[in-house]
Amino acid sequence: PEDGRLMAPEKVADHVWVMRQPDRLWTAVIGNVGIVEQSDGVVLIDSGGTIADGREVVAAGAKLTDKPVKAVVLTHWHNDHPLGVPGILERFPEARVIATAKTAELMADPEVLGIGVGAPDEARYAARAKASGDRVADYLKSAADPALPADARREYANEAPWVRTRLQRQKGGYVALPTETFTDRLLIDDPVAPVELLYLGRANTKGDAFAWLPKQKVMMTGDVVVLPTPYGFVSPIDPWLATLERLEAYDFEALVPGHGKVQRDRSYLATLRWSMTDIKRQAAELAKTSATAEEASEKFDVSEQERRFGANDAWTKYWLSGYWHAGMFNTAFKQAKGIPNENRID
Repeated sequence: PEDGRLMAPEKVADHVWVMRQPDRLWTAVIGNVGIVEQSDGVVLIDSGGTIADGREVVAAGAKLTDKPVKAVVLTHWHNDHPLGVPGILERFPEARVIATAKTAELMADPEVLGIGVGAPDEARYAARAKASGDRVADYLKSAADPALPADARREYANEAPWVRTRLQRQKGGYVALPTETFTDRLLIDDPVAPVELLYLGRANTKGDAFAWLPKQKVMMTGDVVVLPTPYGFVSPIDPWLATLERLEAYDFEALVPGHGKVQRDRSYLATLRWSMTDIKRQAAELAKTSATAEEASEKFDVSEQERRFGANDAWTKYWLSGYWHAGMFNTAFKQAKGIPNENRID
């Protein structure tokens, strides 16, 4: 059942599993967690978004193997990926925690993740509780709004308790900082399932890490690739496209995205690249006119984007806009106009 928690491990290849976010979860999202069984221990790729997620990843992994967790790799700093680490370290305190240097830098700033660093912070948790409570109230109000379509009311009613549950599962959590960093490549070697950690360039964030398993031909991407709706917000397009081009050079047979189902071909990558190219093209054309950023956003034609991403209902279109189109188009438009990107932490 889609209860807002990570699902049971799903086998990707020999010695490799993934615990996925439920398919219809949009608000209290949880990054997929990769589980790689090596000869002498387990390497986790990401950890979930709460201390409770981390504990549940440990429990699920124990049903697959009795080997200890030897390392946790964080693909990036967004809080639905690293905040399970404290729950993992409770059981395996000697585990390596690895991230790119930029990700580690951002995680060390309590203003970035809005949660205590190294220990729980009750004041920050209270602020989160207030924000979550406000969102739950808004969702319940929308769920009862007769002016909204029935399917939208149903989705708001489904999401509200998951937001509340997510907050409860964050209680006692904090940021456990990486113990190791890398800039380009780091190998966690093993005769059975070696894991090569890669920084291929800026994409969703300035510090995205990939996990490449050459023997299994599995690539884990973090939020560089997310489906069915990409996550982009305010990331510049050109470096992201260059990173995807480097990614495509690897001969992977399975791609584990940061959220969403395992991909066994490259069709979604083609859609993602096309989407960014189309956003950049439309932004450049509108930047040549007298349109303001707001006016340009209204003129941005998303019809083919929605078709290719399978956004066939109002709810999915809403999230495709919020997670992808709104921020990505605005950033591309400002770049075409020569307006600096003021975002400091992406």
